[in-house]
Amino acid sequence: MKIRKLLMIAALAVTVMGTAAGCGSSNDNDANNNTGANTGTNTGTDNTVGNNAGTNAGTNTGGNASGGGGEKSFTVKAKNFEFDQPEIRVKQGDKVKITLNNAEGFHGFAIPDFNVDIKENNGTAEFTADKAGEHEFQCSVVCGAGHSKMVGKLIVE
Repeated sequence: MKIRKLLMIAALAVTVMGTAAGCGSSNDNDANNNTGANTGTNTGTDNTVGNNAGTNAGTNTGGNASGGGGEKSFTVKAKNFEFDQPEIRVKQGDKVKITLNNAEGFHGFAIPDFNVDIKENNGTAEFTADKAGEHEFQCSVVCGAGHSKMVGKLIVE
């Protein structure tokens, strides 16, 4: 009887540790090929995808001089427990492509107002920014104690 209890406790412990390990570590060996030092400015022009390589820290602003209708591409890096870009700016009418890169841990990226929900590393989502205003984005994979802090704003001007 004692052996049976010990085996059940060991199996339960392994299950709990395996579940918890997914929250704070990443075994994903995908290389992050972004190089350079981008302070968060997307240098796209009308109808082109901006060059947004690098660390992507700070506010990411699209440059579409004639208003909406351009294409914007962003890579959002997620780590425990924050996104590297707390704010992303686009023009109303822009076609937006967002790629999620899990730099640390396992995370998702959701913008409910645009039905965006990326749940895999290097996953992408494309949508048209047709609703002006501020739209919250957040981590859509429960990732641990700091999960609720993983939020930001998509600003559609």
